[in-house]
Amino acid sequence: MYNEGIFIHRNDDAMSWRLCLFVMVVSTLMAWPTAATPPAAQVLMDSGSPYYVPAAVTVTAGGAIRWENPTPTHHTVTHDACFDESGRCAFDSGAVEPGGTYTIPSLPPGRYPYQCRIHPIMRGMIIVTESPLLPSQT
Repeated sequence: MYNEGIFIHRNDDAMSWRLCLFVMVVSTLMAWPTAATPPAAQVLMDSGSPYYVPAAVTVTAGGAIRWENPTPTHHTVTHDACFDESGRCAFDSGAVEPGGTYTIPSLPPGRYPYQCRIHPIMRGMIIVTESPLLPSQT
């Protein structure tokens, strides 16, 4: 009878281990990026040329783009159309303070030239594609 109790206990441990492993595998697969959630592109604001690194970034439609500002000064990420009379301004970060970030959750396919309102010499380009390609940064 004592042996049966040990056997049942060992069986419960094995079952608990299998359940734990199953939960970990399912959780990992659910968090894994899919074609429905394109990976985010990263852009770094810099004090020297090319100022936005990379200067051009390609992302799949629905993918986010995130800028980080590690410099000691404020910068903006402003779509060039925001300066036109057309009213087709796709994004304007406002001032991104030192150590701050700015994220665009997604844009429709197209080409989006942008610049810093404070330092117009700072220029970059976002290229949004329809195909599910991995983001490339140049």
